[in-house]
Amino acid sequence: MNVAGDQRLVERLAPLQRGVFSRSDLQSAFAELHNAALIRRIGSLEREGVLRRFSRGWYVTESFELPTLSQRIAPDSYVSFGTVLARNLIIGTVSARRVRAVKVGKARRYSRLGVEIEHFSAQPSAMFGFEVGGDGVRYADSEKAVLDVLYYHLRGIRYPFDIYSDLAVNKLDRVRWEAYLERYNNARFVSFARRILEGPS
Repeated sequence: MNVAGDQRLVERLAPLQRGVFSRSDLQSAFAELHNAALIRRIGSLEREGVLRRFSRGWYVTESFELPTLSQRIAPDSYVSFGTVLARNLIIGTVSARRVRAVKVGKARRYSRLGVEIEHFSAQPSAMFGFEVGGDGVRYADSEKAVLDVLYYHLRGIRYPFDIYSDLAVNKLDRVRWEAYLERYNNARFVSFARRILEGPS
């Protein structure tokens, strides 16, 4: 086992991987056929500080991209909420140490290495209003991110910003917003969302 060689290989691949490696990524990169040997090689890189275990089967380098990790853990998810709204100047800044995303299936929360990933459960009908960014991650557009914020607010989720005063709703595309609202079969939510968009009376 050549730890230095493994380290050089991981460091060379890290920019392409955006600092995120699955166990299978490492097995393929090392061309390692034996499970026990793979575990030893990964363990050596962990002891050297080259890799850090985030969760079962997932490892990151010192500089890794949290949205990429979120997407790799749940490939069918899309990043939404504060991450998108801050990036699109709908709200002020939010912590870069937390990503919230939406996916079909069981909700999950991961908290390790000083960062947090939350995957909120949604129905298949709610999986719209996103596109793939240059980093390969699926991101909601501003209108869908606001709707996600409001929808989960009604389900008890709270945010580090005020939904009534901190959302720059004047920057939203109202035609798109209304088209999205038509896809929600929930009169209470639609009414609530429209009140937010209209702002204080």
